[in-house]
Amino acid sequence: MTRYFLNPELKRSSLIIAASMLIFTAAIFVLLSISYDNIKDSYIRNNMALVGGIVDKHPELKDEIIPLITQKQTSSNIAKGKRILKDFDYDQSLNISLIQGINSDYNFIRISCIIILLTLGIVIVIFNYINHVNMYKKIRKLIVASENIANFNYKIDIYEEKEEGLFSRLAVSFSNMRQIVKNNYEQVNKEKNFLVNILSDISHQLKTPISSLIIYNDILLNRKVSEADRVKFLENSGNQLNRIEWLVKSLLQLAKLDAGVIKFQRINSDLTETVQAAVASLGARAEEAKVNLVFNGIGKPIMMKHDTNWMCEALINIIKNAIEHTSAFGRVTVILEKTHVCARIIIEDNGEGIEKEELPHIFQRFYKGKENKNSESVGIGLALAKSIVESHEGIVSVESCKGQGTKFSVVFLG
Repeated sequence: MTRYFLNPELKRSSLIIAASMLIFTAAIFVLLSISYDNIKDSYIRNNMALVGGIVDKHPELKDEIIPLITQKQTSSNIAKGKRILKDFDYDQSLNISLIQGINSDYNFIRISCIIILLTLGIVIVIFNYINHVNMYKKIRKLIVASENIANFNYKIDIYEEKEEGLFSRLAVSFSNMRQIVKNNYEQVNKEKNFLVNILSDISHQLKTPISSLIIYNDILLNRKVSEADRVKFLENSGNQLNRIEWLVKSLLQLAKLDAGVIKFQRINSDLTETVQAAVASLGARAEEAKVNLVFNGIGKPIMMKHDTNWMCEALINIIKNAIEHTSAFGRVTVILEKTHVCARIIIEDNGEGIEKEELPHIFQRFYKGKENKNSESVGIGLALAKSIVESHEGIVSVESCKGQGTKFSVVFLG
C-alpha cells in the first residue's frame, strides 16, 4: 500500500486532509476549553445567587451554608436534596433550557460544533472538487492526445509532471507510445512509397524490352520473313528475355537490400580471395573488350567479416563498370591494401572518365551518364554495389577527371 503514497496526488490530498483534521481538532479543543470556562462561571454564579438568596432571608444560616457549597458533597446530602427537589420536578429529566446559565453555554457548544463540522465538510468537498478537476484535466489531455494520434497528428503536447507518480509515468509512457506509433506510421509510409517507386522503376525498365518482344513477335506471326531473319529475330528476342531476367533479378536484389530483407552471412573470411574471385569472373569479359584487367594484392590474407557472395557481387558491378568505360587496349587495375585502420579496395581505369557535375549522381539508381553509349546499360550496377558495401559498414567513393580515367575506392574500417 505504501507504494501508492509515492503519487503526488495521493500524498498531497493525504497531507491536506491530515492538516485539516489537526486544525479542526485544535479548534474543538479550544471550543471545549471556552465552554468549560463558561460552564464553570455559570455554576459559580448560580451558587452565588443561591447563597445570596438564602442568607438574605436567613442570615443566621450563613456560616452553615458556605461549607456545604465549598466542601465535597456527601451521598446522604445528595439523596436528601434529590427527595426534596423531586417534589418540584427538579431532576435529571429537567429540560436544560430551564437551567439558568447552562442553557446559553449548551447552545454555544452546539452551534459551534455545527459550524466546525460544516466548515470541515465544505473544506473537504472543495479540496476534493479541485483535486478531481485537476485529475480529470490530465485525463482529458490524454484523451485529446489520443484523438490527435488517431487522426495522424503527432505534433501534440503531453503534460509533464515534475513529481514522480502514476500520472507522470502514464504521461511518459503515452509519450513513448506516441513516438512508437509515429515511427511505425512513418515506416509504413516509407515502405509504401518504396513499393510504389520500385514498381514504377520495374515498369519503366521493362517497357523497352517488352515493346521489342511485342514487335518481334508480331513480325514473326504476321509477316513472311526469311529463315535468316527469323533466326535473327529469335536471337534478339532471346537477348531481350535475358535482359528482362537480369533486370528483374537486379531490381529485386536492390529492393531487398533497400528494404533490409536480406540477411548477410557475415563470417570471418579472406577478403583477398573475394576480390580475386570477382576479378577472375570478369576475365573473359575484359579479354573480349580488349581491356587489360590486373589485380595487385599484398600477398597475404586479409581477414574480415563479410558475406563473400554479396561482396563479390558488389565488386563485380564496379569492375564491370570500369571495363565498359575503358577503350580497347586500356587498363583496369584492382588494388587491395591493408593499413592499421582500414582495408581498401581500389578499382582504377584509364578510360573516358566522368564529368565533374555527374560525379554526385553516379550511384543513383538508373542514372546514366550523358555520354553513355551503351544501350544495354540501365544504371543499376553501381547503386546495387553501394547498397551492398554500406550494408557491410563500408564506404564507397569515386574520383574522376574527364579523359583521364576513374578511381573507385571501397574502404572498410577496422
